[in-house]
Amino acid sequence: MNSLINHSKLPVLLYTIIMTIILTASYACAESGIDMFEETAIIPPSLEAAETDIDTLKLILELNDINTKEPLTDIHMSIELISVSRSTKTIKYIGDEPLLELNLPYDEWIIILKGDRLGTSGKDYYATYAIELNKDLNQTIYLLPVGSVEGMVYTNSELTEVVDGAILKFDCNADYGEAKDMSTDTFGSFKSEWLPVTGCRIYAKHGNRIGSTEVAITHGTLSNVQIVLDKDAVTKDYKVQVIIAVFAIIAFIVLARTYHKYLSKPSKKSNQAPKVAKRAKDIMNTLGDREKSIVTFLFENNNESTQNKIYHSTFIPKTSLARSLLLLEQKRIIKIDKLGNLRKIKLTKWFLDEES
Repeated sequence: MNSLINHSKLPVLLYTIIMTIILTASYACAESGIDMFEETAIIPPSLEAAETDIDTLKLILELNDINTKEPLTDIHMSIELISVSRSTKTIKYIGDEPLLELNLPYDEWIIILKGDRLGTSGKDYYATYAIELNKDLNQTIYLLPVGSVEGMVYTNSELTEVVDGAILKFDCNADYGEAKDMSTDTFGSFKSEWLPVTGCRIYAKHGNRIGSTEVAITHGTLSNVQIVLDKDAVTKDYKVQVIIAVFAIIAFIVLARTYHKYLSKPSKKSNQAPKVAKRAKDIMNTLGDREKSIVTFLFENNNESTQNKIYHSTFIPKTSLARSLLLLEQKRIIKIDKLGNLRKIKLTKWFLDEES
Protein backbone atom coordinates (compact mmCIF):
# COMPACT_ATOMS: atom_id res chain seq x y z
CA MET A 1 0.00 0.00 0.00
CA ASN A 2 1.42 3.32 -1.00
CA SER A 3 2.06 5.55 2.09
CA LEU A 4 1.81 8.74 0.04
CA ILE A 5 -1.59 10.57 -0.16
CA ASN A 6 -3.41 10.01 -3.40
CA HIS A 7 -3.29 13.41 -5.18
CA SER A 8 -6.72 12.81 -6.69
CA LYS A 9 -8.22 12.83 -3.18
CA LEU A 10 -6.39 16.01 -2.04
CA PRO A 11 -9.19 18.51 -2.91
CA VAL A 12 -11.68 16.37 -0.98
CA LEU A 13 -9.42 16.41 2.08
CA LEU A 14 -8.95 20.19 1.94
CA TYR A 15 -12.72 20.75 1.62
CA THR A 16 -13.35 18.47 4.60
CA ILE A 17 -10.79 20.32 6.78
CA ILE A 18 -12.17 23.80 5.86
CA MET A 19 -15.80 22.81 6.54
CA THR A 20 -14.79 21.28 9.87
CA ILE A 21 -13.12 24.56 10.94
CA ILE A 22 -16.17 26.66 9.88
CA LEU A 23 -18.68 24.37 11.65
CA THR A 24 -16.57 24.34 14.81
CA ALA A 25 -16.26 28.14 14.84
CA SER A 26 -20.00 28.57 14.20
CA TYR A 27 -20.85 26.19 17.04
CA ALA A 28 -18.51 28.07 19.40
CA CYS A 29 -20.02 31.45 18.44
CA ALA A 30 -23.56 30.09 18.86
CA GLU A 31 -22.71 28.81 22.33
CA SER A 32 -21.39 32.27 23.32
CA GLY A 33 -24.35 34.17 21.78
CA ILE A 34 -22.25 35.78 19.03
CA ASP A 35 -23.28 35.90 15.39
CA MET A 36 -20.05 35.61 13.44
CA PHE A 37 -21.75 37.23 10.42
CA GLU A 38 -23.34 40.08 12.38
CA GLU A 39 -22.89 43.50 10.66
CA THR A 40 -20.61 45.91 12.50
CA ALA A 41 -22.44 49.06 13.64
CA ILE A 42 -21.06 52.35 12.27
CA ILE A 43 -20.50 54.91 15.03
CA PRO A 44 -20.01 58.59 14.17
CA PRO A 45 -16.82 60.27 15.41
CA SER A 46 -16.89 61.59 18.98
CA LEU A 47 -15.98 65.10 20.06
CA GLU A 48 -12.34 64.05 20.52
CA ALA A 49 -10.63 65.79 23.43
CA ALA A 50 -13.67 67.91 24.24
CA GLU A 51 -15.75 64.88 25.30
CA THR A 52 -12.94 63.00 27.02
CA ASP A 53 -11.91 65.91 29.22
CA ILE A 54 -12.11 65.02 32.91
CA ASP A 55 -13.95 68.17 34.02
CA THR A 56 -16.83 68.75 31.62
CA LEU A 57 -20.18 70.50 31.72
CA LYS A 58 -23.35 69.33 30.03
CA LEU A 59 -24.79 71.53 27.30
CA ILE A 60 -28.20 70.49 25.94
CA LEU A 61 -29.38 72.36 22.82
CA GLU A 62 -33.00 72.20 21.71
CA LEU A 63 -32.98 72.70 17.93
CA ASN A 64 -35.79 74.57 16.15
CA ASP A 65 -36.56 76.03 12.72
CA ILE A 66 -36.34 79.83 13.00
CA ASN A 67 -39.28 80.38 10.63
CA THR A 68 -41.78 77.73 11.74
CA LYS A 69 -40.51 77.45 15.33
CA GLU A 70 -40.99 73.68 14.89
CA PRO A 71 -38.43 71.25 16.41
CA LEU A 72 -35.84 69.76 14.06
CA THR A 73 -35.87 65.95 13.96
CA ASP A 74 -34.58 63.22 11.65
CA ILE A 75 -31.58 65.30 10.59
CA HIS A 76 -27.81 64.80 10.45
CA MET A 77 -26.05 67.63 12.27
CA SER A 78 -22.45 68.57 11.53
CA ILE A 79 -20.96 70.32 14.57
CA GLU A 80 -17.90 72.57 14.80
CA LEU A 81 -16.80 73.76 18.26
CA ILE A 82 -14.33 76.63 18.60
CA SER A 83 -12.83 78.16 21.75
CA VAL A 84 -9.71 80.18 22.46
CA SER A 85 -7.70 77.08 23.35
CA ARG A 86 -9.19 74.31 21.20
CA SER A 87 -11.44 73.35 18.30
CA THR A 88 -13.06 70.12 17.15
CA LYS A 89 -15.58 68.76 14.64
CA THR A 90 -18.04 65.86 14.68
CA ILE A 91 -21.40 64.74 13.31
CA LYS A 92 -24.48 63.51 15.19
CA TYR A 93 -27.86 62.22 14.10
CA ILE A 94 -30.88 63.94 15.66
CA GLY A 95 -33.76 61.43 15.78
CA ASP A 96 -37.24 61.86 17.27
CA GLU A 97 -36.01 64.15 20.06
CA PRO A 98 -34.76 67.57 18.81
CA LEU A 99 -32.00 67.62 21.44
CA LEU A 100 -28.26 67.86 20.91
CA GLU A 101 -26.25 66.96 24.04
CA LEU A 102 -22.61 68.04 24.30
CA ASN A 103 -20.10 67.54 27.11
CA LEU A 104 -17.64 70.42 27.03
CA PRO A 105 -15.03 71.96 29.34
CA TYR A 106 -15.67 75.31 30.97
CA ASP A 107 -14.93 77.91 28.28
CA GLU A 108 -16.45 80.39 25.85
CA TRP A 109 -17.54 78.44 22.79
CA ILE A 110 -18.55 79.31 19.26
CA ILE A 111 -20.83 76.55 17.96
CA ILE A 112 -21.39 76.16 14.21
CA LEU A 113 -24.25 73.81 13.30
CA LYS A 114 -24.95 72.51 9.78
CA GLY A 115 -28.08 70.40 9.28
CA ASP A 116 -28.70 68.01 6.40
CA ARG A 117 -31.84 65.97 5.75
CA LEU A 118 -31.03 63.06 3.44
CA GLY A 119 -34.41 63.35 1.70
CA THR A 120 -33.60 66.77 0.19
CA SER A 121 -31.29 67.49 -2.73
CA GLY A 122 -29.44 70.34 -0.98
CA LYS A 123 -28.34 71.23 2.53
CA ASP A 124 -31.02 72.44 4.95
CA TYR A 125 -29.97 74.43 8.04
CA TYR A 126 -27.15 76.58 9.40
CA ALA A 127 -26.48 78.45 12.64
CA THR A 128 -23.59 80.08 14.50
CA TYR A 129 -23.90 80.68 18.26
CA ALA A 130 -21.62 81.91 21.01
CA ILE A 131 -22.14 80.44 24.49
CA GLU A 132 -20.24 81.05 27.73
CA LEU A 133 -20.31 77.67 29.44
CA ASN A 134 -19.67 77.92 33.19
CA LYS A 135 -22.39 75.50 34.37
CA ASP A 136 -24.68 72.79 33.02
CA LEU A 137 -26.96 74.55 30.57
CA ASN A 138 -30.14 73.92 28.57
CA GLN A 139 -30.50 76.28 25.60
CA THR A 140 -33.07 76.67 22.83
CA ILE A 141 -31.51 77.74 19.53
CA TYR A 142 -32.99 78.47 16.11
CA LEU A 143 -31.38 77.38 12.84
CA LEU A 144 -31.58 79.36 9.61
CA PRO A 145 -32.64 77.78 6.29
CA VAL A 146 -29.99 77.23 3.62
CA GLY A 147 -29.76 75.70 0.18
CA SER A 148 -27.09 74.63 -2.28
CA VAL A 149 -25.99 75.41 -5.83
CA GLU A 150 -23.83 73.62 -8.37
CA GLY A 151 -22.87 74.56 -11.87
CA MET A 152 -20.41 74.77 -14.73
CA VAL A 153 -18.33 77.59 -16.17
CA TYR A 154 -18.07 77.81 -19.98
CA THR A 155 -16.06 79.88 -22.43
CA ASN A 156 -18.91 80.34 -24.94
CA SER A 157 -22.69 80.56 -25.12
CA GLU A 158 -22.86 77.23 -26.98
CA LEU A 159 -21.66 75.59 -23.72
CA THR A 160 -19.11 73.46 -25.57
CA GLU A 161 -15.92 74.39 -23.67
CA VAL A 162 -15.63 74.25 -19.88
CA VAL A 163 -13.14 76.27 -17.83
CA ASP A 164 -10.74 74.64 -15.39
CA GLY A 165 -9.59 76.88 -12.51
CA ALA A 166 -12.05 79.74 -12.94
CA ILE A 167 -12.26 81.87 -9.78
CA LEU A 168 -15.78 82.11 -8.28
CA LYS A 169 -17.18 84.76 -5.95
CA PHE A 170 -20.63 84.62 -4.28
CA ASP A 171 -22.46 87.86 -3.46
CA CYS A 172 -25.64 87.02 -1.51
CA ASN A 173 -28.25 89.33 0.02
CA ALA A 174 -27.88 87.74 3.48
CA ASP A 175 -24.77 87.39 5.63
CA TYR A 176 -25.24 83.94 7.20
CA GLY A 177 -24.13 80.57 5.87
CA GLU A 178 -20.91 79.93 3.95
CA ALA A 179 -20.61 81.90 0.71
CA LYS A 180 -16.92 81.09 0.29
CA ASP A 181 -14.83 81.96 -2.75
CA MET A 182 -13.74 78.89 -4.71
CA SER A 183 -12.58 77.73 -8.15
CA THR A 184 -13.81 75.23 -10.70
CA ASP A 185 -12.31 71.75 -10.87
CA THR A 186 -10.76 70.07 -13.90
CA PHE A 187 -14.26 69.39 -15.26
CA GLY A 188 -15.23 73.06 -15.06
CA SER A 189 -17.73 72.39 -12.28
CA PHE A 190 -18.28 73.84 -8.80
CA LYS A 191 -20.58 73.32 -5.81
CA SER A 192 -21.39 75.57 -2.84
CA GLU A 193 -23.54 73.86 -0.21
CA TRP A 194 -24.38 76.24 2.67
CA LEU A 195 -25.81 79.37 1.03
CA PRO A 196 -28.47 81.60 2.63
CA VAL A 197 -32.02 81.36 1.33
CA THR A 198 -32.01 84.57 -0.69
CA GLY A 199 -30.89 85.88 -4.06
CA CYS A 200 -27.21 85.38 -4.89
CA ARG A 201 -25.10 86.62 -7.78
CA ILE A 202 -22.22 84.32 -8.71
CA TYR A 203 -19.21 85.87 -10.47
CA ALA A 204 -16.62 83.89 -12.44
CA LYS A 205 -13.26 85.03 -13.81
CA HIS A 206 -10.54 83.31 -15.80
CA GLY A 207 -7.71 85.27 -17.36
CA ASN A 208 -9.20 88.50 -18.70
CA ARG A 209 -12.68 87.01 -19.21
CA ILE A 210 -15.51 87.36 -16.70
CA GLY A 211 -19.14 86.34 -16.41
CA SER A 212 -21.92 86.15 -13.84
CA THR A 213 -25.38 84.78 -13.17
CA GLU A 214 -28.11 85.20 -10.56
CA VAL A 215 -29.75 82.36 -8.67
CA ALA A 216 -32.52 82.22 -6.07
CA ILE A 217 -31.43 79.87 -3.32
CA THR A 218 -34.35 77.84 -1.94
CA HIS A 219 -34.52 75.85 1.28
CA GLY A 220 -33.08 72.32 1.02
CA THR A 221 -32.76 72.50 -2.77
CA LEU A 222 -29.74 71.97 -5.01
CA SER A 223 -29.98 74.55 -7.82
CA ASN A 224 -28.06 74.25 -11.07
CA VAL A 225 -26.54 77.15 -13.01
CA GLN A 226 -24.27 77.81 -15.98
CA ILE A 227 -21.90 80.77 -16.20
CA VAL A 228 -20.51 81.94 -19.52
CA LEU A 229 -17.37 84.09 -19.57
CA ASP A 230 -18.87 86.53 -22.05
CA LYS A 231 -17.25 89.82 -21.01
CA ASP A 232 -13.77 91.31 -21.15
CA ALA A 233 -12.25 92.23 -17.82
CA VAL A 234 -10.30 95.07 -19.50
CA THR A 235 -12.27 97.92 -21.11
CA LYS A 236 -11.64 98.69 -24.79
CA ASP A 237 -13.02 102.23 -24.55
CA TYR A 238 -9.89 104.38 -24.78
CA LYS A 239 -11.84 107.59 -24.12
CA VAL A 240 -12.88 106.18 -20.77
CA GLN A 241 -9.26 105.23 -20.08
CA VAL A 242 -8.11 108.80 -20.85
CA ILE A 243 -10.73 110.27 -18.51
CA ILE A 244 -9.71 107.84 -15.77
CA ALA A 245 -6.05 108.74 -16.29
CA VAL A 246 -6.79 112.49 -16.00
CA PHE A 247 -8.73 111.98 -12.77
CA ALA A 248 -5.92 109.80 -11.46
CA ILE A 249 -3.35 112.54 -12.11
CA ILE A 250 -5.53 115.16 -10.37
CA ALA A 251 -6.08 112.83 -7.42
CA PHE A 252 -2.32 112.20 -7.21
CA ILE A 253 -1.57 115.94 -7.10
CA VAL A 254 -4.16 116.52 -4.36
CA LEU A 255 -2.87 113.58 -2.32
CA ALA A 256 0.73 114.72 -2.76
CA ARG A 257 -0.07 118.19 -1.43
CA THR A 258 -2.06 116.77 1.48
CA TYR A 259 0.73 114.36 2.32
CA HIS A 260 3.29 117.18 2.20
CA LYS A 261 1.22 119.22 4.67
CA TYR A 262 0.87 116.19 6.89
CA LEU A 263 4.62 115.61 6.95
CA SER A 264 5.26 119.25 7.79
CA LYS A 265 3.21 118.96 10.99
CA PRO A 266 4.96 117.72 14.14
CA SER A 267 3.96 114.17 14.93
CA LYS A 268 1.98 113.67 18.12
CA LYS A 269 2.23 109.90 18.05
CA SER A 270 4.48 108.04 20.40
CA ASN A 271 7.44 106.24 18.89
CA GLN A 272 6.70 103.23 21.05
CA ALA A 273 4.62 100.37 19.62
CA PRO A 274 1.29 99.81 21.39
CA LYS A 275 1.58 97.43 24.30
CA VAL A 276 -0.32 94.18 23.68
CA ALA A 277 -1.67 92.33 26.71
CA LYS A 278 -0.83 88.66 27.21
CA ARG A 279 -4.49 87.68 26.78
CA ALA A 280 -4.61 89.43 23.40
CA LYS A 281 -1.37 87.74 22.27
CA ASP A 282 -2.66 84.29 23.28
CA ILE A 283 -5.99 84.80 21.50
CA MET A 284 -4.28 86.20 18.37
CA ASN A 285 -2.34 82.93 18.03
CA THR A 286 -5.65 81.02 17.68
CA LEU A 287 -7.17 83.22 14.97
CA GLY A 288 -7.31 82.55 11.26
CA ASP A 289 -5.53 84.80 8.77
CA ARG A 290 -8.56 86.98 8.04
CA GLU A 291 -9.52 87.50 11.69
CA LYS A 292 -5.89 88.18 12.57
CA SER A 293 -5.56 90.83 9.84
CA ILE A 294 -8.72 92.57 11.13
CA VAL A 295 -7.44 92.68 14.72
CA THR A 296 -3.99 93.84 13.55
CA PHE A 297 -5.59 96.67 11.55
CA LEU A 298 -7.56 97.76 14.64
CA PHE A 299 -4.37 97.72 16.73
CA GLU A 300 -2.74 100.02 14.18
CA ASN A 301 -5.71 102.42 14.29
CA ASN A 302 -6.03 103.09 18.00
CA ASN A 303 -8.14 99.94 18.56
CA GLU A 304 -11.13 101.11 16.50
CA SER A 305 -12.28 101.73 12.94
CA THR A 306 -15.29 101.27 10.66
CA GLN A 307 -16.31 98.18 8.69
CA ASN A 308 -15.94 100.14 5.46
CA LYS A 309 -12.34 101.16 6.25
CA ILE A 310 -11.47 97.59 7.24
CA TYR A 311 -12.93 96.35 3.95
CA HIS A 312 -10.89 98.81 1.83
CA SER A 313 -7.69 98.27 3.84
CA THR A 314 -7.65 94.46 4.22
CA PHE A 315 -9.26 93.60 0.83
CA ILE A 316 -11.32 90.87 2.53
CA PRO A 317 -14.50 90.13 0.48
CA LYS A 318 -17.64 91.66 1.99
CA THR A 319 -19.38 88.39 2.85
CA SER A 320 -16.22 86.90 4.34
CA LEU A 321 -15.56 90.13 6.28
CA ALA A 322 -19.08 90.08 7.74
CA ARG A 323 -18.63 86.46 8.85
CA SER A 324 -15.19 87.18 10.34
CA LEU A 325 -16.54 90.18 12.26
CA LEU A 326 -19.39 88.04 13.59
CA LEU A 327 -16.96 85.39 14.84
CA LEU A 328 -14.74 88.05 16.45
CA GLU A 329 -17.77 89.60 18.16
CA GLN A 330 -18.93 86.21 19.41
CA LYS A 331 -15.45 85.61 20.82
CA ARG A 332 -15.74 88.96 22.66
CA ILE A 333 -12.71 90.30 20.77
CA ILE A 334 -14.59 93.18 19.13
CA LYS A 335 -17.75 95.20 19.71
CA ILE A 336 -19.88 96.34 16.76
CA ASP A 337 -21.90 99.55 17.11
CA LYS A 338 -24.44 100.34 14.39
CA LEU A 339 -24.96 104.06 13.69
CA GLY A 340 -27.43 104.16 10.81
CA ASN A 341 -25.61 102.62 7.84
CA LEU A 342 -22.24 103.00 9.58
CA ARG A 343 -20.75 100.11 11.54
CA LYS A 344 -18.10 101.08 14.07
CA ILE A 345 -15.74 98.32 15.18
CA LYS A 346 -13.82 98.47 18.49
CA LEU A 347 -11.54 96.06 20.31
CA THR A 348 -13.18 95.13 23.63
CA LYS A 349 -11.72 95.99 27.02
CA TRP A 350 -11.89 92.29 27.87
CA PHE A 351 -9.68 91.41 24.89
CA LEU A 352 -7.27 94.26 25.70
CA ASP A 353 -7.31 93.11 29.36
CA GLU A 354 -8.35 96.60 30.48
CA GLU A 355 -11.35 95.58 32.61
CA SER A 356 -11.12 96.75 36.19
